[in-house]
Amino acid sequence: MIIAGIKLTFLGMGVVILFLLLLILVINISRKFLAEGSAKELTEMEAAELRKRKKTALAAEDKMLVAIISAAVAAHRARHGQSES
Repeated sequence: MIIAGIKLTFLGMGVVILFLLLLILVINISRKFLAEGSAKELTEMEAAELRKRKKTALAAEDKMLVAIISAAVAAHRARHGQSES
């Protein structure tokens, strides 16, 4: 009875090892097939992030430019005695 239990234990462990090896094989094969698509997606994501950063930087520059122009107009009006309308 004990011998049958040991045989069954080793058979179960063998099945698990075979399944894990099969799983590793499937993962490696899918990695090779999907690597090209992943690289393309990564490039697209980096490009989108770069566009987002540029847009944010341009918006910040625009706000700074508006503030500078407003300050210059206010200084000009203060020197020449014109009121804001």
